[in-house]
Amino acid sequence: MVTAFYSALREKGDAYRLLEYAFGRLYALPCPEIAKTPEGKPCFPRRPDVFFSLSHTKSMTMVCLGSAPCGCDIELIRPVRESAVKYACGEDELAEFDFFELWTLKESLIKLRGRFTPYRDMVFRRAGGAIAASDPGVRARVYAVEGHAAAICALEEPPEALIRVPIKNLP
Repeated sequence: MVTAFYSALREKGDAYRLLEYAFGRLYALPCPEIAKTPEGKPCFPRRPDVFFSLSHTKSMTMVCLGSAPCGCDIELIRPVRESAVKYACGEDELAEFDFFELWTLKESLIKLRGRFTPYRDMVFRRAGGAIAASDPGVRARVYAVEGHAAAICALEEPPEALIRVPIKNLP
């Protein structure tokens, strides 16, 4: 199962503080040492059974973690140039999603994979109330979070909702 948390952001290190909080809450243990795979994806080398992803924007931070690979992204909703929309999104996708839903889905999928893929090569569709990714087996969900868009892509079902953590609760 994937669980996700978000919090206000004061400084860049808050994503790791949120990860410490989330790990402790879910596993009742201190957060293990973090390393990076050869591709640069963060991981817990001593806990290969736990996967996580981090994201932050100017005012929010987000963490997802669980027993299967996962990726998350959170973005402040703001004006964007038309060239950015065309770079990242197909016309068919824009008929089903808004730009920031697609952007966060695609960033989440990149983080899940652990490597960059051109945005237009990743395709998302709405199918029977769910979100279908171009990658077989990937499950995806989008969230609206206080003026932000967020998404999770995972190899298991993403949570229905994100858990809000007051910044004062972070270690």
